[in-house]
Amino acid sequence: MGEEIIPVYGEGFFHVTWGTIYYTIVFDYVEETGGFWRRMRDPRERRREEEAAARNMQSLMDEERVIVNGLETRTIVDYARLEFRGDRYRHSIVFHCRIPYKPIDGVNVYENYYEADRAPYDYTVYWVAPPGGRIVSVEGAGRVEYRAGGRIAVISVRRGDRVPGYESVEFQVRKPSVESLF
Repeated sequence: MGEEIIPVYGEGFFHVTWGTIYYTIVFDYVEETGGFWRRMRDPRERRREEEAAARNMQSLMDEERVIVNGLETRTIVDYARLEFRGDRYRHSIVFHCRIPYKPIDGVNVYENYYEADRAPYDYTVYWVAPPGGRIVSVEGAGRVEYRAGGRIAVISVRRGDRVPGYESVEFQVRKPSVESLF
């Protein structure tokens, strides 16, 4: 191989719905030789790399303990896609995941337990509630800003910040009605 792939930024997007939290993760990397790009031009090699990345991410997710409304659940990695960002030296890997949960009327509570550490690079996490819902509170690493009348929480974590190994997000979401579908 010979290429050193260096992570430089991450983003996580949690979209809350009634019964499922859809979670998209984007990691940006740089690689100075362009060797990874050359290997990924082969569609079979690229597919193998994406499938391996999805398996590895699932393994990492399985190490975390996710609890929503007091019931343990798990993050399911559905798909990974490798993307190049304008040139052969910058690329991203995108993971599409979902977290099923049993919703309740009122405030729902998402909790995640994982290994404490320091952030190796800057990252931003977005929690997005649907219209009529809101993000009530966020506990964990980083600075939190509430936007769009409380429907969106933006959490900014900087490289070197202490990541405590626990996060909690309280959110409200309404049960969909037939009328809300149209």
